[in-house]
Amino acid sequence: EPCAPLFFPPLFFPPPPPPFFFLLMKRVPCSLLRLRLISIKPLDRFPTPLLPHRVTGVRGYCSTAEIRQMSGHGREAHEATWKGYVEDCVAMPCSMIFGSKEKLVLDKKKKLCIVGTKESLAEVEKSGIVPKGLLATYSAMVKKITPSSLKCASLSQNIFDGSIEDLVIGCVTQEASRHSSPFRADQVRDFVNKHVPSNATTALVIAAPSADAAFAYISSAPKGHHLGKFKGALDGFEPSLAPIPVTVLTAGVPIDEKHNKRANIIAESIQLTGRLVDSPANFLNTKTYAEITEGISKKFGFGCDVLRGEELQAKGMNVLFTVGRAAEYGSALVVMTHNPEKKDDDAEVVCWAGKGIVYDTGGLNIKSTAGMCGMKHDMGGSAGVLGAFVAACRLGVRTKLHALLALADNAVNENSCRPDDILRCLSGKTIEINNTDAEGRLVLSDAVAYAHKYLKPTCLVDMATLTGAQGVATGKHFAAICANTDDIEARALSAGKQSGDQCFPVVFAPEFLLPEFDSDFADMKNSVANRANGQVSCAGLFIYNCGFGGEFKGDWLHIDMAYPATADNKSTSFGVALLLKLIKAV
Repeated sequence: EPCAPLFFPPLFFPPPPPPFFFLLMKRVPCSLLRLRLISIKPLDRFPTPLLPHRVTGVRGYCSTAEIRQMSGHGREAHEATWKGYVEDCVAMPCSMIFGSKEKLVLDKKKKLCIVGTKESLAEVEKSGIVPKGLLATYSAMVKKITPSSLKCASLSQNIFDGSIEDLVIGCVTQEASRHSSPFRADQVRDFVNKHVPSNATTALVIAAPSADAAFAYISSAPKGHHLGKFKGALDGFEPSLAPIPVTVLTAGVPIDEKHNKRANIIAESIQLTGRLVDSPANFLNTKTYAEITEGISKKFGFGCDVLRGEELQAKGMNVLFTVGRAAEYGSALVVMTHNPEKKDDDAEVVCWAGKGIVYDTGGLNIKSTAGMCGMKHDMGGSAGVLGAFVAACRLGVRTKLHALLALADNAVNENSCRPDDILRCLSGKTIEINNTDAEGRLVLSDAVAYAHKYLKPTCLVDMATLTGAQGVATGKHFAAICANTDDIEARALSAGKQSGDQCFPVVFAPEFLLPEFDSDFADMKNSVANRANGQVSCAGLFIYNCGFGGEFKGDWLHIDMAYPATADNKSTSFGVALLLKLIKAV
């Protein structure tokens, strides 16, 4: 954008400047032009060809590099801060440490928080967790508290004698409708979010009525402990959350060290997922995301391949490549592999595929301001897949497992995918674009096609924050699942209830729903003709049809978790516990 010309009154014509004026202007530093240049935005997204290269007097231009240097938005400045962010994610810090009751007592915390059902809270009295001087107070609180089906009931008591100053108990209801999780682990997450502070003076006790409930509670507690704000130096989340000790009791007995170790693995993966989902796109882009997966793979010793740019096109994944073509950092497909030496079934191969749109502007069918805010969360499916995969590998799952992350930034410039473009998917299907904001199904179609063609799975699960229609169909607390067999649907429903990542099925009827994608020029369009005809199912069936043409003979499960992925604009780490339970890693 050229600098504005100097303004002169209409009737005044200034004399030409002396020759030395131009020599002087060539020596004016760009910083003197800062006032004018602050109107150019977003500076770090302008492609170089749109801006000339040098400053040439008052009427001249600044190069893209100079503009970025003055604005502080340069790629170099960002990449310098990314290193710390990537290392932070690879380290997988966790704000909770699961351990024994002895460690809890020796730490002498000032605030003690205990959560569980009314019956399991009563059993805590016999465990020795509560100091003897507080037993009478604790017993009275347990008798007084009444569970609620709407929220986790809680009572707090200030103590002025002894090492513990505050005692807080939360009572989890055992009332659940036939579609809800019987453990109501959502109330554990809410209790932690509200009452468990992020400091070194707090201890948490989780009192579960059974071993099955313990897994749901363990998975839910880290979801409520969010990772705080970004540091002033912008190199990652601030380390203000001091790890707090957590003791888990089942039927009043602390779990052993083996199960504490497994609980720590699950918690670390759940908070890794939350950290990624809550990261803004100027930190979590396709480049840093791929670096994080490579770092974690190297750390724990499982296979990881990353396909980028021309490699995607060479493999035939033109759709994934095109969705991210307008972004500063192009699309990528991350393929991770866990191949255990001992397998329960040599023939079983499981593939998980996750949508990883690091930011979704909507493309040329651009979103509104209100609709675009929060689109950093649009990679929640891939983050859930990554967290579950890392945990499953570390827990020693005895099944050959692949995880695919389809990464892209749905940005806007002259290279953007356009409505009316026709693309060819890896499966050979051609797609007429009639909505660039329906990009998630596009990238997942290539990922699913890659899995079907090269990895030969017997069970294929894709997970995505895919449609607004999911919220209409199954709401904020239940993901929508679409499955091609009764068996995988039943297993997913059971896994949702056992894990607390709740889900509910929508119709699988390709014969009725696929005609919504009919095209005069390609095999199918990418968005439905009628939004009132099972749109959430249509989106899943697009992946089913475009990914492998309906030819897949194994179990296929589609999970649309657009609304359960966040709560109060923060990640819920949805999908990690669900997938772990589905593959029987816990």
